[in-house]
Amino acid sequence: MKKKNQKTDKIDWSKNEYKKHIIEERKFLWREDSIELYAKWIGLKSGMTGVDVGCGLGYLGWTFWKYFGKGGKYIGIDISEKLISETKEISNDWVKEGSAEFLVGDIYALPLPDSSVDFVMCQTLLMHLEKPDKAIAEMKRIVKHGGIVICMEPDNLSNSMRVGYNSVHQFSMEELLLIHKVQFCWTEGRKKLGEGDWGIGSKLPKLMHDADLKDVDIRNNDIVKFVLPPYETPEQKDMSQKIKGYCKKHFDKKAIRKEVDEKVLAGGGSRYLLRKYYNFLKDQKQHVSSKILQELKKKHYYAFWGSSFFYICIGRKKKA
Repeated sequence: MKKKNQKTDKIDWSKNEYKKHIIEERKFLWREDSIELYAKWIGLKSGMTGVDVGCGLGYLGWTFWKYFGKGGKYIGIDISEKLISETKEISNDWVKEGSAEFLVGDIYALPLPDSSVDFVMCQTLLMHLEKPDKAIAEMKRIVKHGGIVICMEPDNLSNSMRVGYNSVHQFSMEELLLIHKVQFCWTEGRKKLGEGDWGIGSKLPKLMHDADLKDVDIRNNDIVKFVLPPYETPEQKDMSQKIKGYCKKHFDKKAIRKEVDEKVLAGGGSRYLLRKYYNFLKDQKQHVSSKILQELKKKHYYAFWGSSFFYICIGRKKKA
């Protein structure tokens, strides 16, 4: 959600591939019983007016609606007119006993008056912005005195250091270091190119403190990713299908290079590092993916990734 001359406009989230991504990535993202605890922790109550910045297809709206929507109002804001149009239509499925409004707008200039809403929230938005501090300042501007700013963001750099295990292949120390080095350079490159900070989740408390928000607090998503045969639960079925899709996807070195080269090199990586990484990916595709597919077919494959570094951070605007 940036102005036309800013780099996040490289991604059009209304396009099929990206739209599919924002839908798939939000399946089973938060546990429902945890959402109930977060809503209580935040202080959501019926009759509140809440804003979802970078709303996409309204995910945060229907996630939290039952905790504030009765007699309340949801305002979804996104820079994509296509997403806003579709979200407005599908919101009829979950907006009950309250109202919803959808606006096209920029995170750096939200189309709402000062101190006009009870809370404002975003998810996986700040990680794409060149100036997340200005975005938080704008979110703070529209919330009432005593109101809450809520940011839900990952630290994908720390996520790359997780060590799991599975029934097919265990990464060696050298492979783990290679993966993390590329991820580190990728993250640094994105920041230098003005495309956001993929490690921003761990920086949320400091960003909120710098914005002069009070009572800053933070929680970590308690989802733990794993698959076990025979993959009977909805989560297990979804995860096994995603793994199968990845393993079947053709290894396209050109497509990967287009996405990776610029950022890794800008972040301090070398051509040698990239060659080594691409060879590693090619080897994984040729030798590991086929084994995983065989194991999945027999319902023998299992894997454990552990919990992710995905944070929900809140801060309160000072009372007048």
